[in-house]
Amino acid sequence: VHGDFTLATCAMLRSAAAALASWPRGRTLACTATAAAQEIVFAQFGDPNAVLELRNADAPRAPAADEIAVRFLASPINPADINVVEGVYAKLPKSLPAVGGNEGVAEVVATGAAVRGLKVGDWVLPQAPLFGTWRTDAVAKAADFVRVANDLPLTEAATLMVNPPTAFRMLSDFVALRRGDVVVQNGGNSAVGQAVIQIARARGIKTISIVRDRDDFESLAQRLVALGADVVVPESVAEDSTRYADAVRGLARPRLALNCVGGKATITLGKALDTDGVLVTYGGMSKRPVTIPTGFLIFKNIAARGFWMTQWYATRPADERERMMRELEQLVRSGALRT
Repeated sequence: VHGDFTLATCAMLRSAAAALASWPRGRTLACTATAAAQEIVFAQFGDPNAVLELRNADAPRAPAADEIAVRFLASPINPADINVVEGVYAKLPKSLPAVGGNEGVAEVVATGAAVRGLKVGDWVLPQAPLFGTWRTDAVAKAADFVRVANDLPLTEAATLMVNPPTAFRMLSDFVALRRGDVVVQNGGNSAVGQAVIQIARARGIKTISIVRDRDDFESLAQRLVALGADVVVPESVAEDSTRYADAVRGLARPRLALNCVGGKATITLGKALDTDGVLVTYGGMSKRPVTIPTGFLIFKNIAARGFWMTQWYATRPADERERMMRELEQLVRSGALRT
């Protein structure tokens, strides 16, 4: 599990992982399919360590005409999954008990008579929100899935629906970025942050990544630079105008800032942005309100926007989702993107 999270969030992720421990899994994955149908559910919202339960499930039924039956190969744990279990996420299950997990890769094992475009053996990703991917088997409408190439590494395929698309869309939809432009972000070593670095590099866009101060900063910075980051700085440097200026010397002012932290970290991004820049908030790991001084709006004409991948999927046509997925697959195949 990757991410630049608070200690509390990391602890909750560890709790979820502990609850999942009896289900065989691959590296960094929440689960791998087993012979018997099983699922990880929660009957009430709360601490994942207390409310998550692994249980046997009924054998999957035969799919209806417009449905497919799938067997999950691997599913990751994302911070939003933990927030759902806690009952604090923006979108929650309509009823409980519910199966946890919102992302994963599955193999089609049966198709309904009316299904077109998918066949047995294809790999698919669920695109319906709160699908419940911490299970071995599922039957749902074919329209609830998007096909993904089955020649991708399993880890990349299982994590290709949430974080890389979030990075892809934020780099595409808010500013018409050109080669040589600069993007600044906090949470630079989060899963989205790492995807931003890699996709930006593939497009010839430079990145400044801010991460929390830590004892192993140098090794972390080296790892992000190896992914393609141009500059990596700890928060203490980003908040010091003189030291920050030295660190980013030679780079143009960023036209786009990506915020997953909130609180005073937003001010740091606003200071870094160029006039007419765009600040996009896609997370709030500090659990504090986004702070934007009046001067940023008046004198720098900064625009503040929000982005939620779930909303994008819900409002975009299938062909647009397919085009994005094919581009991401190509980045993975070329070695330009690793999750």
